[in-house]
Formats: sequence, C-alpha cells, structure tokens
Amino acid sequence: MRKHLPDANWFVGRHPPELPGYVVAELVGSGGNGHVFRAHSDHVNNDMACKVIPRANLVGADMDPPLWKGEILKPNALESSRVVHILHSATWTDSASGIDCVALYSPFIQGTSLRDYIGAHKRDVPMLFVKEFLREMLALLDDMERHNVVHGDLHAGNILVEDRTHQLGGARYVFRVTDFGVAPATTDSQLKDDYDEIAVILRDLLANVDYQGAEAPDKFAFNYLNDNFLARHLAERDTTRDPLARRPRRLYEELQALDARFDAEERAVTKPKLQTLFDYLSCEQIGDDDGLLRALYSEEFLRLPEIERSRSNLVLTGPRGCGKSTVFRSLSLRHRTLVEDDDPKSIAHIGIYYRCYDLWLTFPRYALPAREEAYDVPMHYLTSTLVCSALEAIERWAARHFSEELGLREAAVAERLWGILNEEAGLRPRNEPGSNKLEAIRFCLQKERQRAVKKQRFVNDPSHPMRGFFGPGSLLRVCDALAEGFSFARNRPFFFFIDDYSMPKVTRDLQKNLNRLLMQRTARCFFKLSTESPVSYVREDMDGKAYVEGREFTLLNLGLEYLQASSAEKLQFIADVLARRFANIEGFPVGSLAELAGDYEAPSYNETALAIRRGEIPELWGQQTLCELCSGDIFYIIGLVARMVEDFGGEIALSKSDSTPRIDKKTQRTSIRKEAGSFLTSLRVSPDGQQLVQIVTAFGNVAHSYMKFRDSRNESGSPPHLASRIEPYEELALSRKAKLLYDELLRYSLFIEDPRGKSRRGQVVPRLYLRRCLIPHFNLTFSRRDSVELEPHEVEQLLLNPQEFEREHRLKTAELTQWQEGQQRMFRTEGQEDL
Repeated sequence: MRKHLPDANWFVGRHPPELPGYVVAELVGSGGNGHVFRAHSDHVNNDMACKVIPRANLVGADMDPPLWKGEILKPNALESSRVVHILHSATWTDSASGIDCVALYSPFIQGTSLRDYIGAHKRDVPMLFVKEFLREMLALLDDMERHNVVHGDLHAGNILVEDRTHQLGGARYVFRVTDFGVAPATTDSQLKDDYDEIAVILRDLLANVDYQGAEAPDKFAFNYLNDNFLARHLAERDTTRDPLARRPRRLYEELQALDARFDAEERAVTKPKLQTLFDYLSCEQIGDDDGLLRALYSEEFLRLPEIERSRSNLVLTGPRGCGKSTVFRSLSLRHRTLVEDDDPKSIAHIGIYYRCYDLWLTFPRYALPAREEAYDVPMHYLTSTLVCSALEAIERWAARHFSEELGLREAAVAERLWGILNEEAGLRPRNEPGSNKLEAIRFCLQKERQRAVKKQRFVNDPSHPMRGFFGPGSLLRVCDALAEGFSFARNRPFFFFIDDYSMPKVTRDLQKNLNRLLMQRTARCFFKLSTESPVSYVREDMDGKAYVEGREFTLLNLGLEYLQASSAEKLQFIADVLARRFANIEGFPVGSLAELAGDYEAPSYNETALAIRRGEIPELWGQQTLCELCSGDIFYIIGLVARMVEDFGGEIALSKSDSTPRIDKKTQRTSIRKEAGSFLTSLRVSPDGQQLVQIVTAFGNVAHSYMKFRDSRNESGSPPHLASRIEPYEELALSRKAKLLYDELLRYSLFIEDPRGKSRRGQVVPRLYLRRCLIPHFNLTFSRRDSVELEPHEVEQLLLNPQEFEREHRLKTAELTQWQEGQQRMFRTEGQEDL
C-alpha cells in the first residue's frame, strides 16, 4: 500500500478541507497506509491531527456508503477517554497533483509514541509505567468488549504517551490509542489479535526494566507480570484452561491486587507456597520456584519412561493441563541442578527446556519471507537460545560435580565453540580477558538473539543486508563439540524439550522453517516437542520434506493414553498428584484422595444406563469416578477437587467432618455436574466457542437419546446403546470451514481423536471420543463400547449445522427409533448399490 502514498510535502502549508481556519503545520509521521499531520489554527490557538489516506488504500471506497467509513466510525461508540476519536472526515482531492485522499480529523495529542518512549528509555522503564500501561489497556479492552470493537493493529507506534510525573496530582502517565478502525478500513487481510499485540508490547517493556536495580515490590511485580500475565493470561486463548484469559475486567482486578499480593507474600515467607488447592494449577504460574515444582511433580505420570528414556524424536500432545510442561521442565538438567537432584549417577541425558512463548512473541504471525537469505532468521534466534540454555545448564552442573575438569577443559572447549560459531555465523570472541569462558559465548549469543529480533523487521526489505545466521546444523555441531570436549557429556545425549510448540501461535510457516532442525535425527541430539493437539503440529518442513510418524518421530497422545489406560494406573497418578498438594498446604485436614472422596465401586455401565432410562440420577462420587472423568487433563481434576472442597464449606468444614468420605456424596455429585457446565460456559467466549458448544451439545443430546431409546446391536441381551464417541463410516472429506471447526474441537480436546479406528465398512477412520468430564453433563455412561455412526456428510452437518443435525438424529421414542433405523439401513444400502 505504501506505493499509493502521495508526497507529504504537498500538504504542508495548505488548508485541510472542511476544517476552516486550520493550516497543515508539519508532518508528524507516515505509515503503511497514510500520513499524519499537525494542523494549527491561530484563531482558536488549537491543534488538530489530520490523517490523510489515499482512497486506493481504503476498503470498499467505491461502495455507497463506503465500507471503510463504517469501520472508521465504529470506535466512536467507545466511552473510554483512552481512545482518540474521529471528529470528522472529508475528501481531499487535487486533479493537477493527482491527490485523491480522505482526511480524518481528531484531537491532536501531545506526547510521544510508546515505541519512541521505549527507545528513549533503554533499560530504564519504571515498573510504575509498565503497570499503568497494562491497567489502561485492560480498561480499554473491557470497553472494546462491551461494544464489540476490535483494533486489529495495536502496536507501540499506535499508542501515544504523555509523561505527567512532573505535575501535581492526577495520573502519572496518560495513554491514548490512535488508528482505531484504520486497519479494517485499509486492508481485507486478517486482523491482528489485540491481546497478542498487548503481550508483545508488555514483553518489550519488561525487557527494558532495570530488574537488578529495582526494589523488592517492583521485582515482585515484574516476576508476576512476566510469569502470569505475559506467559499465561494474555497469551492464552483457551478460556477453559485459564479463567482469566480474554476477560479484561478479571485481569484488571488481578493487576489491582498486586500490592496486596506482595504484602501477603512477604508475610508468608516462612509458610508453604501453596495456600489453597486452587494455587498454581499450571506450570507457568509456578514461575522460577523450582522447589515448589519439584514438590508437586509426580513420577507416576503416565508414559513417563518413554518421554524420559527413549532416544527418538517425540511429539507429545494431549489436553491443556495434562502436565506436559511440568514433565518437560522437571526433566531438564537446570531444574534438577537447582533442586539438587543432579547426582551424575541419576543423569542419563542432558535435558534442555525451552518454552515457545517468547518465540511467538518475537515472530508473531510469521510468514515465510520472499528473500531466501532471510529464511534462517528464526533459526538463528532459536539456535542462539538453545545453545545459551545448554551452556548454562552444563556450567551449573559441572561446577557442582566436575569442577576440576571444567577448569582444565573450559578454555579448549570454548575455543572450539568459537571456531564453530565463526564458521556458521561469523561470530568471533572479543579481544579481552575472559573470552575463553563459556559465559562469554553465552553473552555473545544473547546479543545474537536481539540481532535476530531486529533483522526480522527487515526480512522483506531487499535493501537490508541479511547474512551471518545459524542454519539447521549449527546446534548439532555445538552439541558434538561439547560432548567431545567434556567427558561428563560424552555418553549422555542432549534432549531438547521444546514446550508449547503449537499452532496458531507458532505459525505453520514458522514450524515448517524450524522443523528443519527439530526433526533431524542424530545419535547425539533428540527433540521432544509438546503441542496442544495432533492438529497443532505441522508434519513437514519448508523444503517439502514430510515427516512420518514412526520413522522421524513418535507421536504420544496423552488424551488417548488416558482413555486406554487401566483404572489402577490412572488412580495411582491422580491420587499422587492430589496427595502432594494436600501435603504442601499447611494444616490441610486431609492427607489422601481416598480419605477426601472415598471409594465407590459403580454398577456396570448397562445397569447405570437402565437406571437413567428409569429416570434415576446415577451416583457420581468417589476417587474411581474422578479417574473416569479424567481425559489426561489433571488441571481439570485438581480444579474439580478444589471446587468440591469449596462447595463443602472449605478446610474448616473438612476438619469438622468425621464421616467417610470427608465430602458427602451429594456435594461431590453436585460439584461434578456444575464443573462440567462451567467448562462449557468458559468455552463460549473463545473464538468459535459458541459453535463448538453447539456441536458438542448436539452430539451429547443425540448420544443420550440413543442410550434411552436404542439397544446395542453388538451385544447379546440387547443392552442400551452406550455411545460416547463418533465413528464415521468412511474417511472424511470435510469442507474448509468444517475442517477448521473439526480441528478446533481437537485443539480444545472436546473430542479425543483415535486415528487407529476401524469403521463398520472396514475402513481406517478416526474415532472421536467425547471428553470424559462432559459425560455427566449429558447424562451418559463412561462406556466406550458403542458409537454414533455417521456418514461423512452427516459429520459435516454436525459441524456446520448442529441444531439441524440434532433435529434429524435425536430419538424421541423407541418406536420412532425402529422406523429411523429402517430408513437409515435402506438409504445406506441404496447408496452402496449406486457405488
């Protein structure tokens, strides 16, 4: 669009149309779609901002009314004073000069852009400023949510800052957001996510805070914003995973409580870190407290030996909250050194943990650049990061157990590493003392990370030089040098635990780029990737190489593993996780899950179904039921148990209870059903959430009607049809929209996909199991015996029009069921004859 911009000098000194008494005084700045000027009136001694946009850059300019005008005026509905509103618009044309533009007038805001503010305060941004910025943006997001308005291009250049710290009273800093509505008015491409953009800005602000020189309250605020807001609340899109995600009012309240939280933390220095069962439901919230992570970590985690010992590349997937991050981080050498669990006899591999949230913050919406020489910019960033982490972990471990060898061999190893870095990316040591230390290499690579960030801004600028980047083989050469240089690394492979490597944040193009490294197979390095779901990982690279499961990597789906695991295995893990939490809450009156929830041996699935047919409410309590509810999402189970305790009356009521179980059956049953309903309610505010809930609800209602009115044809004695899964008759060929919804169902783990299913017609088809925690919500049983069998077009109908699907498939009476089954058999027989 920049090619349509007219010469900015033409406008200076001229009178803007329909703005009497004003003259364009100066150019303030130019962007991709227009120029911004300051217009001044001597008569009223006032300035106005005048944004000039070529008509060719506007969407729907030839429509009546113009499409762009509606987008520009949407933000005027916002009540917030943080928005720079559009006061008037006018056409600005001049045939002689070829000017054909639209002028947008708004109040002129004194101050500088946030981007310039950050540039002028390198390593000197006060935490007060960071908190004020985040507070103002959350208040604005709340206003936007209430009025159904998005910005779509919320970057640091569109936020103006006025420093009022020298004034007496009032706000210290004033923030004003400009260019509301301009992005949708000037482009028909996909808009940027406002929460993602605020996360990027927050990352840049925190990077420029002087943490070492900060006082204790500011250090606490820094860590809290970094570990919770940046790494979790702003980054998270799954509202079932994080109750604060996409809820600006809740986030605002959380931010307001920071000072009180610091005071409480100071008072509780000698107390256990865990105050309630609700604390630290995710690994990210634990932050840098490796001791607490170790205390809560369960070695009963399903398939842990395969993750920990297998010398192969691994893609680990499963529902959010199943413990992938906790396991990966706990297996890292850095963590084991920090918790003093790093005896060389117990260290079989050198584990390096890396969480991808800073990767997607650095390369948001990454698309493969047009310039081939810029391909390796993300590879350079990731390689620099992983080498830094590996060197730090080895230094810490060696200093504890191999200090003599480290002292003797460090200089020689550093010299060889400098040689590799020079050959791969042209990096050389400084001519100063200490350059022969691993620490000097880490310092250099930290700067290379920043260089990659800057270079990414110019990857499509042919005038900007692109050279000196690590390629896919650089990390492997470094690991070889470390293993050959230090005896303690010689027979220990490097395991790189790459956490949260998931689309859409780590985009398809970015994964295809980095897969050139992360899917390499060597005898020294193994890459273990965690991702949200099987559809969140791209199984190819940018060179067109396809990666085959079972050859290049092993796929381990924890959701599927939990479906197939024995009750004893699941109970052993869940009980251990809860027991660790009970033990880390001072004075908690219960020590085990069995004591809290009791044991309940439920009747058979057929007996339960017959009871439901009679109108009875099935019993749902006991630790065995909790295991049945688990789809690997231990986060959900912890939250459910915490809700049970809360609904029962909290720890005080527990301490007074002398019954077995401590929480009565009725409370457990009510909590289980309420929590399932809350899960679906939380999902509604997610992207496509309403449609996803309707799909799941339609299936659940149909499956329930099958159980009530249809008998199973697969069993003798004609027991009730117990379906909690979808089984297509044939391989699916979904439309684009249906496929997107299908993938979202898997991404949120509303259904767990078993790709190894076999249909009634003998074809290999994916079976879709309903998430176990939703079984009580739809009054089903936990049986996995039967299916709702569907033709491919019926699956498409369920995805795109779930209400219509439910109307056509939901059974009302046993007699109607027999007639419908006869019609379906006739239709399918005719269809097969046509084939």
